[in-house]
Amino acid sequence: MKLLVAGLALALLGACGSDKTGSSPVMSAVGSFAKDSLAKVSPGKKAAATGAAKGGKGTDPSKRRAELEKAGKPVLRVSSKAMGLASFVKIADAKGPVLTWATPDGATFSQRNGVLIQTRGLGGDLMSATGPSVAQLMQPGQKYTRIYYFLGGDDQGVKRTYDCVTTIAGPDRIEILGRAHATTHVVETCARSGVKVKNDFWIEGSRIRQSREWVSSGIGHIEFARVVD
Repeated sequence: MKLLVAGLALALLGACGSDKTGSSPVMSAVGSFAKDSLAKVSPGKKAAATGAAKGGKGTDPSKRRAELEKAGKPVLRVSSKAMGLASFVKIADAKGPVLTWATPDGATFSQRNGVLIQTRGLGGDLMSATGPSVAQLMQPGQKYTRIYYFLGGDDQGVKRTYDCVTTIAGPDRIEILGRAHATTHVVETCARSGVKVKNDFWIEGSRIRQSREWVSSGIGHIEFARVVD
């Protein structure tokens, strides 16, 4: 796992900085960002306020945002404390409410209405998952079920079913790459056989602006921040 994580980090750093055509503002900004900010991040709101908001050491967040907005396409910031890396990613595929975001080296993250349902290329991936809608997340106390699928040691599918419920932590003003957002912080707690998993969502209107979501026991949590809509 350590070797895989190290390899992914190096691949991200190298691939992000190797836009041969120079024609993509997104990839140019991604490459510059990767060189500035390949570092461990803290979970939750603090990560967005210090990492995503600053956009890298010595870089003006407003300038970084302007670089990304030039492309006129959505941009997501992905951070992993366990892997010690952070990167901007762009949409690789869209099927209705499901968006798949890809790093330059091919790792992907799929979200349905902003909720993580799949990862690939990380090692210890989340093969697939059901997830709540934004409306469900905003209904505290109402129970629902989440199903996660993983690959076991014998490459056979493993199904894990969790009973989930949300609570409203309250209004929370967050900052992502130099821009403030008025959000509602929602905490999702899922449990099975005495094991608990917690996810955090920062919801702005009907959109998940930021989240901290559990992927697997091998990966832990990954943080997502929607920088450009």
